[in-house]
Amino acid sequence: MSGPALPPGLAQGLARLGPLYWQARLGRWWAPPASEPADGYSLLLPVPGDLPVFLRLALAVCAHQDSRHRVETVVVPDRMTPEVRRLVDEARPGWDGPLVLAPLRWPERQVLPRLGNPGRNHAVQLVTGVQASRATHIVLHDADLFLLSSGALDRQYELARDGSLACVGISPPWDPWYREHGLELAATWELCARVDWLRKFPPYMHMAHRAKMFGEQHMFDTTFRAQSLTDPELVAVQGTDDVVHFNYVISNYRNFLRRGPSPWRDGIFRLTLVSVFVELFDPSNRRTYQLPTLRDLAGCLGREGGAVTFPGQEAAARYAEFRRLLGRALCGPWTGPEEQERLVGALAPFDDFYGLAEVRAAGR
Repeated sequence: MSGPALPPGLAQGLARLGPLYWQARLGRWWAPPASEPADGYSLLLPVPGDLPVFLRLALAVCAHQDSRHRVETVVVPDRMTPEVRRLVDEARPGWDGPLVLAPLRWPERQVLPRLGNPGRNHAVQLVTGVQASRATHIVLHDADLFLLSSGALDRQYELARDGSLACVGISPPWDPWYREHGLELAATWELCARVDWLRKFPPYMHMAHRAKMFGEQHMFDTTFRAQSLTDPELVAVQGTDDVVHFNYVISNYRNFLRRGPSPWRDGIFRLTLVSVFVELFDPSNRRTYQLPTLRDLAGCLGREGGAVTFPGQEAAARYAEFRRLLGRALCGPWTGPEEQERLVGALAPFDDFYGLAEVRAAGR
C-alpha cells in the first residue's frame, strides 16, 4: 500500500528542490472532479498519522456536529498506520454518512514523513482531500481545534452557500501583512471553500510558498495566494466564540522531534498539551508516542538541565490562559468525569508551580 521504498537520499533531494519540485509535481489536478458533485460539504480531517490521539479527538469532536449538509467525512493522514486504519474502521459503523480514508499518493506518503514539515504535510493533505471530495464544498477541520457548538460546521457551509462565497473562515490570518495591504483573508482552520474555486488554481498554489505581490516578496500560507487573487467580496470571515483553537501544536511536536541534543523549550505548553491528550484519551498506547510523560515533564519544572525546559513563574499568566483554554476544550461530551479527574491530578504539579492552585484556593 505504501509503494516501493525511496532510493537513498531522495527525500533530501526533494527538500532541496523545494518549490521547483512541487510546481512540477502539483502543477495540475490529477483527476477530474465528480461529474455531479452533491450539494453540501466534504468534511476533511487532515491528521498526523504518528499521533493517533488527534484522530481520536477529531472523530469524537466531529461526531457531535450536526450533519444535515455533510456529504461525507474524509480522513487524510500524513502517514498511513495500522492505528489510523483501526480507528476509522471502529468509527465507521456508527458514523453519520460515509467515512472514508484518503491516503497520500506515492511518493508523498514516503517522502513527507521523512521531511517532517508540518505545513507542507497539511497542504498536501488539503490537496488530497479536495481531490477526493464528492461535494460542492469542503470544510477543513483542524486537529487541534474543538467545536463547542453542534451546528458550527453546518452554519459555516450555509454562510458560504447562501453568500455564493469562494471561502469563509472563522478568523483572519495572524500575519498582519495582508490587512496592511487591504486584503481580508480567512485562516485555514475550519475553512469552508467551494471545490470548483479551489480547483481553479493549480494545487501547488494552495501550498505555503513565497511569491511577489504589491511589489514585495512575501510568504503566503496555505490557500492564501489563491485567496489573494480572488475577488475580496468572495472571501469572508465569520467570528465565533464557539471554538477553542490552540495553534502550533503539531508544528511544535515536529520541531521537538528534530531538536537534536539541545533541550526543548516548551514556552507555550504545546508539548505539554500533546502529553495531556495522550494521558487522557490514549493511555494504553502511551509507549507508541515519542514524547515525555506528564510526570517526566513535571520533573523538568524549575530546571534548566533536562531534555525539556519551561519558563519560570514569570509565565504564570500565560500558563493560566493555557489552562483556561484547556478547560473549555475539555468541557464537551468527549470528556467524562474520569478524564476530568485524571487531568486535575496530572497537571497539579504545573498548577502548583505557576501558582494557579493558590489563586483558585483564594477564590480569585
